[in-house]
Amino acid sequence: MNAIETQGLSKSFRRIPAVQDLTMHVPEASIYGFIGENGSGKSTTEKLLCGLLIPSQGSIELFGKSYKDAGIRSQMGVLIENPGCFPNSTVYQNLMMQALNLGIRKPKEEVIRVLTMVSMSGAAGRKFKECSLGMKQRLGLAQALMGRPRLLILDEPINGLDADGMRIVRETLVNLNRQEGVTILISSHILGELGKIATHYGIIRQGKLIRELESREMSEECKDFVFVTTNNDAAAIGALSKRYRQVEIKGRGIRVYDETESSTVSRFLYEEGFGINEISFNRIGLEEYYERVMSREAR
Repeated sequence: MNAIETQGLSKSFRRIPAVQDLTMHVPEASIYGFIGENGSGKSTTEKLLCGLLIPSQGSIELFGKSYKDAGIRSQMGVLIENPGCFPNSTVYQNLMMQALNLGIRKPKEEVIRVLTMVSMSGAAGRKFKECSLGMKQRLGLAQALMGRPRLLILDEPINGLDADGMRIVRETLVNLNRQEGVTILISSHILGELGKIATHYGIIRQGKLIRELESREMSEECKDFVFVTTNNDAAAIGALSKRYRQVEIKGRGIRVYDETESSTVSRFLYEEGFGINEISFNRIGLEEYYERVMSREAR
């Protein structure tokens, strides 16, 4: 079953399309990385999914039911843009008010649970207005986790976080997904972090979903390569091209694709009379893969 499925989803503002004929499939118990440039329609799509905007056309189903179903909506946790909190109330008070509004039976225990999950127990008594951007983001995630939702929709949840904050959020989401089967749709411009946790991806451009794929499929397309710089790259690439099928100048050096042993490349270059300045084994990551897809679409 798909946790989220849309068919022909569209949304326009004053006749200007923000989302166009978007058909999306987010499998249950997946972590779906939603990728696109600023203004591509990510946030609009997320607002449509959680009912903050009304579609101009198309349908949305959550776990096989209409997104308008109150029972289904109650199983969704959302963090879109800034968390809605009272600035003069403490972190604990803000979460307690939300727990009471949601009708949670044991609100104190639930507040303690979500604060622990996002490593903010020590900041429970701090006023919201005194929190850093990173702390506010983690508080927003705690709000989304309230009530143990089956589905999380998170828009830039690691924005403003330091390395430790990113690690906390990453581990929290992975544990929720693996241990409790929570489905997570997450957008982020920090693709390196997204690539560490996503099981599926959707790429959106100019309001249109141009590709959906599993992380396994992306891994198959992201080639291994040996990166090398020599005392004469212009001549070295000519020599390497005679031995290897795919070689290119990229950035400040040469890439030799589909070769897993840097020692093989270095030995060949030494035999050909080249000096090596730097050599390492690498793999195309999510960020470069995304850039290549977008470049092809722009042609």
